[in-house]
Amino acid sequence: MDRNGIQTAMLSINPPGIWFGDIAQSRALARNVNEFAAKMRSDHPRRYGQFTVIPLPDVEGALREMSHALDTLGADGVVLLSHQNGVYVGDPACEPLYAEMDRRGVVCFIHPTIPAYFPAGLNLQMWPAYLEYAFDTTRVAANLIYHAFMRKYPAIKWLLAHAGGTLPYLSMRLRLMEELETKGRKPPFPGLGAGKPFDERVPEGVAPYLDKFYFDVALSGADGPMAALTALASPSRILYGSDWPFVEKSFVVEQQENLLRMPHFSGDRFAAMERGNAIGLFRRFARRAD
Repeated sequence: MDRNGIQTAMLSINPPGIWFGDIAQSRALARNVNEFAAKMRSDHPRRYGQFTVIPLPDVEGALREMSHALDTLGADGVVLLSHQNGVYVGDPACEPLYAEMDRRGVVCFIHPTIPAYFPAGLNLQMWPAYLEYAFDTTRVAANLIYHAFMRKYPAIKWLLAHAGGTLPYLSMRLRLMEELETKGRKPPFPGLGAGKPFDERVPEGVAPYLDKFYFDVALSGADGPMAALTALASPSRILYGSDWPFVEKSFVVEQQENLLRMPHFSGDRFAAMERGNAIGLFRRFARRAD
């Protein structure tokens, strides 16, 4: 962090998370992880922030652990994997959690994992993080919009990793359902899009919600991804991310250098992405350490 000019890092547990099929074990592991992160913050209060991990798909345990972490430990937000045991963020089964997150105005960091429905016949000799993680993040964004949770719980600040996966590129395609329904047509595949019409669930349509997400730039510090992201998201919604320690230090440095030279972050936009926008979400870091 010192060598790369990073004052504060946000701690989070990413794949494989803390759910391994046993409720009691996952609750205990979540508590141990969160207490450990809180100790790191206590030892270095200006250097670390904390996204608390919760034991989904155990909704009752998740509510209890979130309350403990935010109220007792003083965590800065919540981290959710794109899905746990096949239950995706945006699944109606977790609505009691979203309601409480909304009441608290939680910052929720979404990190992808191996998709629950990984195509068995693909036989692609590549670690899923290289491609599939991006698609799983996109599934979450679509879920939150199409199940109307963005509309119903507007106080939650959803922070998507890796520039939102493929969301910026696919954002126009997400409007297809509303386009069909506006013209009185049904989705072309029977059984898909069933239920209450989209224009009743989300009468504003998709577009107003695309810019209500926050995005980090981890693993996306190149011209193509940033051209798509900056065309979609307001400058105030883009935050720095490194994906350390899952990538080599040289890759972190390369992305920093790319971001510095990009016209997308000219003027005040680089300082906002690098620090200012994060301060807006996490006010306790507003004062620099001595």
